[in-house]
Amino acid sequence: MMNESNVKKIKITVNGKPVGNGLIIDKVTYAPVQGSARTKGEGERG
Repeated sequence: MMNESNVKKIKITVNGKPVGNGLIIDKVTYAPVQGSARTKGEGERG
C-alpha cells in the first residue's frame, strides 16, 4: 500500500516557470506514480 510517506513530489521548471503540476515519484524505486496518492487510497505505478 502506498501512502504519502512513500512518495515525493518534484516540481519541474523551465526558465524559472513551473511546468504542469509536478511529478510524483516513489521514494524507493524512483518510478513515477500515476495519479495522486492523496486522492487514491493506493497509488498505481506507470
